[in-house]
Amino acid sequence: MSTEPGGFVFVGPQGTVRASGAATPVCAGSGEPIADAAVRALAAGGGGDLVVGAVGFDPSMHALTVPAERFWEPRPAPDDPRLAAPAYPTDRPPTAPAFVGTRWDQRAEPSAAGYAAAVSRALARIEDGAFEKVVLARSLAVTAPAPVEVATVLTRLAAQHPGAYAFAVDTTRATGPRRTMIGASPELLLSRRGRTVVSTPLAGTVPRSTDPAEDARRAAALVDSAKDRHEHALVVAQVAERLAPFCGRLDVPSAPELSATDTLWHLSSRVEGELSDPAPTALHLATALHPTAAVCGSPTAEARRALLDLEDVPRGFYTGLVGWCDDAGDGEWAVTIRCAEVSGRRAVLQAGAGIVAGSRPEAEVAETTAKFRPLLAALGLEAAP
Repeated sequence: MSTEPGGFVFVGPQGTVRASGAATPVCAGSGEPIADAAVRALAAGGGGDLVVGAVGFDPSMHALTVPAERFWEPRPAPDDPRLAAPAYPTDRPPTAPAFVGTRWDQRAEPSAAGYAAAVSRALARIEDGAFEKVVLARSLAVTAPAPVEVATVLTRLAAQHPGAYAFAVDTTRATGPRRTMIGASPELLLSRRGRTVVSTPLAGTVPRSTDPAEDARRAAALVDSAKDRHEHALVVAQVAERLAPFCGRLDVPSAPELSATDTLWHLSSRVEGELSDPAPTALHLATALHPTAAVCGSPTAEARRALLDLEDVPRGFYTGLVGWCDDAGDGEWAVTIRCAEVSGRRAVLQAGAGIVAGSRPEAEVAETTAKFRPLLAALGLEAAP
């Protein structure tokens, strides 16, 4: 596969989209919605029928292209060697194992104590009526003894999280130095197949336990938690409100279901609708939803302003969207979470937690720590500060 900028891998539950080479980069004009720019790039793409890439938390940051080459494959088995093919830029072949047991430098920003203090400040603003919910993120920068093998990490993520959306996308054009955003997101922002549109927001989370009895107790407690159900309801209501203008029919569940990863229990809802005519593209719909209350807060504008004061590290592509859209308008976009931006020996992980009335700072520290674990395990690390 090509090693020029524009490489992309997106491993969804139904299959894998691979792309390489930037035949036509998506460049938005002043004030132009990025989804409109994507349609324009497809029309000028010299025969390309797919837009792939990522959009940041701030949609003005994006790395979207009409690729020179693209391939679709059924979801491979976890041990399929095709998962290791470097379909995105890499300076070294993906042959070295992750650095299990070796020394990494780690730096949390803010520290666990600093993050707990930020949660306390957010709770004070919620009590004062500034907003109902805000999603606070923190970062963990890790430096390996040798360049991180992105393909090896992606292979591990796809194998260890078969129900997630594993991805690697070259963000060099948007970020400057050669970088790859890599992750395994459990959250589908939006998919469109013909007239059918689906979103599966996640909100309300607790870490899992290795003890089966305690794990079951935590799951039951999450389902019964008024605080977590309120947090989840805010997200689902917002998703339904934003999708409703595009749909002739919209099915919104009355109560969430439990969803599990290997480290976390989530509350999840499947919102499904039938699009009206004319049907917008998957990217238009995804950007209409973004940012949801699951990654920003509620009300959106107030929560977003608060993040400027409460967060120490810019989000970049974290809590944005990653995926693809074809020239028929179909596509699939996941929320860019459980991810890291990799450049050479350095990887920057980010994780967040939704803060509402009743949140406890120590519990939010534990939640974000648990959210770091999938990437740390794939990298060959076991613990986060």
